[in-house]
Amino acid sequence: MRPKTRQRRSALVALAGTALLAGSLTGIGAAGSPAAAAGTVNCSGSINGKASGYVRKRSIKNSTVTQNYRSAATVSWSPRAWIEVGGAGDETTWKTSYIVPGTDGTGRTVTIGGTNGQSVLSETKAAQLYRTNGSAVTGWSPKKVVNGPTTAVYSVTTSGVVQQTAISYSSAGARLGTTTNLPVTLPSTTTVAGVWTSHNGVMYNLLYSINPSTNKLEQIVVRPDRPAEAKKYVVRSLGTGWRYLSVHNCYDADGAVAAKDIVLINPTSGNAVRIRQSSGIGHSTTFSASTAVGTNGSWKWSGISS
Repeated sequence: MRPKTRQRRSALVALAGTALLAGSLTGIGAAGSPAAAAGTVNCSGSINGKASGYVRKRSIKNSTVTQNYRSAATVSWSPRAWIEVGGAGDETTWKTSYIVPGTDGTGRTVTIGGTNGQSVLSETKAAQLYRTNGSAVTGWSPKKVVNGPTTAVYSVTTSGVVQQTAISYSSAGARLGTTTNLPVTLPSTTTVAGVWTSHNGVMYNLLYSINPSTNKLEQIVVRPDRPAEAKKYVVRSLGTGWRYLSVHNCYDADGAVAAKDIVLINPTSGNAVRIRQSSGIGHSTTFSASTAVGTNGSWKWSGISS
């Protein structure tokens, strides 16, 4: 499955603020407004994780949770991240496939499906993930794995090296391919998330991270076909308590726009907030004020991007 011309309205996990403690909204404040677009801008995506043994999925539009799902039964495996690699659906039902690295080092392909308006997933199916050489993905324990981009998986090694691993597609499904080191580093304890975007007809992957030492939001802009040109920027000060990130693409009536929504999740307090970056491809330092996402206390999840 190749990326579509219009950006896919999905991405999985979150961020926000200035002088924030344990998910408080009081410290972020306005940092400017998103760039003007041709009409109302809406941003949408989904966030997956695990709570009380169940797979969880929430669909997000701006700051509103529009759908809330859980698996029909508990699952024995524990996710570290969710990288969307395919999907289909209509006005009633949907199905989405992911590459899911597990805390046990096993790579899995996980397919979940559901019906709009129903809270229980109709399908939750996990299978072994393989590499392009046919070997099973086991012992795969990078420190962090980036969610979102559809042509590559990005991981951070224990020494802080950021690696890009190609994803190939065939009738047999998604496979992990060649790994390339990027010329940028992140703290090995960082939290990361990502989304793909198109600019002047060229696809880029935008990676975001929370630096736990400085409490700064950092961003990497990389063309997956030119990983050696990757650049890292510091774009925002953050407070403490935020662990998970989700980055969502934005649209107006004419299609995709440069803005990105970033959702920050504190799994200890269960709170989440959203801030809007005026331009993702421009690694803008201009952000909107924060807005709560969903109900405070309802985000005590694991395995979003850990």
